[in-house]
Amino acid sequence: MIYLLDNNVIAETWRETPSERVLVWLYAHEEECFLPVPVIAEIQAGAEATPSAARRAAINGKLDSLLLQYGQAILPWDMDTARTWGRLRHSPEVRRRPQPLWDSLIDALAVRHGATVATRNTQDFRHAPTLNPFTA
Repeated sequence: MIYLLDNNVIAETWRETPSERVLVWLYAHEEECFLPVPVIAEIQAGAEATPSAARRAAINGKLDSLLLQYGQAILPWDMDTARTWGRLRHSPEVRRRPQPLWDSLIDALAVRHGATVATRNTQDFRHAPTLNPFTA
């Protein structure tokens, strides 16, 4: 099984007292977890949007460390994923309930690679299977 980690799972590990459930789940599935490129962009965008220079530096430092430590587990965006995203963007599920851009990009990567999205916000994904490590 392949799991794509959503932003909220990564952010949880950066908390002063992260959820024990999330940490246990991540440890048990470490070899199966990948960081989708859109999550890196989402975290970077969040860092740049904060008005606090200290908070921006802290987020950038955590992201730098994550990428250095787990750089081999980054799932890139490619041509096939772009085509998958284009198809899914106009699916009946998305027409019924529009999907935020970041979630749609992660959703397409998961579908393309037959992966499950590990996220607290399971309702945000329309096509890929999801798992909530906060309750798993």
